[in-house]
Amino acid sequence: MNYDKKQIIEVLKKIEDYVKNLNDKLAVPYILEKYKDPFKVLIATVISIRTREEQTIEASEKLFSKAPTPWDILNLSDRELEDILRKCGLYKQKVKWIKEITRKWIEYLKRFGIKNKNEYKPVKVCDENFLLSLPGVGRKVLNVYLSLVCGKDVIAVDTHVHRIANRLGWVNTKTPEETEKQLYRIIPKEYWRKINRLLVLFGRNVCSYKPKCEICPIKEYCKFYKEKCKNK
Repeated sequence: MNYDKKQIIEVLKKIEDYVKNLNDKLAVPYILEKYKDPFKVLIATVISIRTREEQTIEASEKLFSKAPTPWDILNLSDRELEDILRKCGLYKQKVKWIKEITRKWIEYLKRFGIKNKNEYKPVKVCDENFLLSLPGVGRKVLNVYLSLVCGKDVIAVDTHVHRIANRLGWVNTKTPEETEKQLYRIIPKEYWRKINRLLVLFGRNVCSYKPKCEICPIKEYCKFYKEKCKNK
């Protein structure tokens, strides 16, 4: 495994240069920019689990158009929510998660004197214990939310980050949770919050499940390329 921090920074800068020219939209940052509502960001992040960015955006916008407040979401039937999420992975499970998250969020809002939909306003909730108590909120969802909404220096590891970090040889891990722990040791702190965005964009466009090594700007640094592709 390559722990050369100077080289890691070099790789991250090359990825940053590459992705800034992509015409690609990531769902959760887009939802944050459009709605500026932490609750909607959290729901969109849960919707994004095992779901493509485009489908996450479509489902999230459809949901928030039909149900703009947590109370409106609770008033939707399970069938209505299923119809909205049908193109998303685990959609039936997500219906249960979203309903329970919404119930608990409404209870939490009472701390801010918000007791009904007419009083609703976006509230930034950064209580990690509360967030982790919500169904569907694991390390990846939590860290995406904390990074975007709360401005916390955390590394959000999804399948793209996990896959690319292993291909590059930065880590040798079996799970995203293990990858997260290893990356904190080797990634400079100034990249913690943005590494997810960089590697998700890079993973969608270059280092996908079937990597496009022929167009990769960092293949000279890549363990996977050197071992599997270079001599083909």
